[in-house]
Amino acid sequence: MKTIYFEKNIPKVLFTKFAAKYMPALLFTGLNPVKYDRTLPDPPLPGPQWLRIRNIATGVCGTDLSFFKATTGIDCALEPLPGSVRTYLGHETVGIVEEIGSGVTKYQKGDRVTLREYMSCCGNKGIPEPCRFCAEGNYCLCENYGEPSPLKLPDTGAGFGDYYLAPEQQLSKIHDDLSDDQAVMVEPTAVSLHSVLMAPPAAGDKVLVLGCGTIGLGVVQCLKIIQPQCEIWVMERIKEKQEFALRLGADHILSGPPYEAVAKATGAKLYRGFGGNTMLLGGFDLAYDCVGGDWSNTACLRFLRARGTLVKIGHHMRGVSFDETPIWWQEIRLIGIDAHGMEDWKGAKMYTFDVVQELIREGRYKIDGFITHRFPLEKYKDAFRLMLQNPPELVKIVLDCPGGSVP
Repeated sequence: MKTIYFEKNIPKVLFTKFAAKYMPALLFTGLNPVKYDRTLPDPPLPGPQWLRIRNIATGVCGTDLSFFKATTGIDCALEPLPGSVRTYLGHETVGIVEEIGSGVTKYQKGDRVTLREYMSCCGNKGIPEPCRFCAEGNYCLCENYGEPSPLKLPDTGAGFGDYYLAPEQQLSKIHDDLSDDQAVMVEPTAVSLHSVLMAPPAAGDKVLVLGCGTIGLGVVQCLKIIQPQCEIWVMERIKEKQEFALRLGADHILSGPPYEAVAKATGAKLYRGFGGNTMLLGGFDLAYDCVGGDWSNTACLRFLRARGTLVKIGHHMRGVSFDETPIWWQEIRLIGIDAHGMEDWKGAKMYTFDVVQELIREGRYKIDGFITHRFPLEKYKDAFRLMLQNPPELVKIVLDCPGGSVP
């Protein structure tokens, strides 16, 4: 097996944190805890419900970059939870079923699949009695996240590699009429769609989307699919992404000083206090924060009208500081987003992945223009270097994996 993983090596993690902040060039040395291991043995399937998946291609996510920069803080709520020594990178993936266990019922050799249950949960650990959230299909909320697997699992790998091992519960089948590039975009699109379905706008609502990376651009598109009569403003500093957002359905670009721009867009009243402290009364009905962090938390809460809704999509795996006053004073509704899960869709329960594939197949959700750069897997450091440089044209990077496409 050839695979890229994050190794929980404390000295390397501390070195990488230092390098990310002060000497970024050192991130690309052998001291980085993200390692491309080409020497792992090829393990057998660990159980009858398991499969071996040969990777075709995998998108690079901001979460992958966060591992490369070792940004997780010791004050993060995830830190006390036990985890594996190795975290395998790559979850925006498409691959081919190469081997199936005797108990597999949902897949056949040659099927194209993608990872659905990427984060640690009952299904991909093989826990026989799933928690209430996994049982209902909301695997990202698993209450056994910190519990060990009853199986003695080998190195399983993930999307950044030649192949990986997974139980069938962890996978989602890709429809035959989707291209490999469309399949790679299923997972990030599922994040955008889940975010909108968790807090859908009403007709006439004024909506802010903060940040137009892959997820933010997807949110813009999903908002117009779910509620074409909402009015969307985007806050994004890169002109090329502003223009992309407009092509996808955004109505306006917020320009100029942020608070003044929000007041102009929404008719909110603007007040200034000591040291430039600024507050609005009135504002957007909903804000989808695809950036996260100190400034965006504080600003988005102040950009909302009383009883508005803040949807927190962007995040940093560390403690952040922000002014919570508008939450209680303006009775702001705050909704956190943890990837995807089970949705109420057209009167039925469906996994977000299945809804997304339906929208792509119908031509309602388009991926044209999202994939802007490609690298072979072994050039993954070049992909991370480009993400750190963040040129204006960058949206989504895809790594082409050594497994290749169907012969």
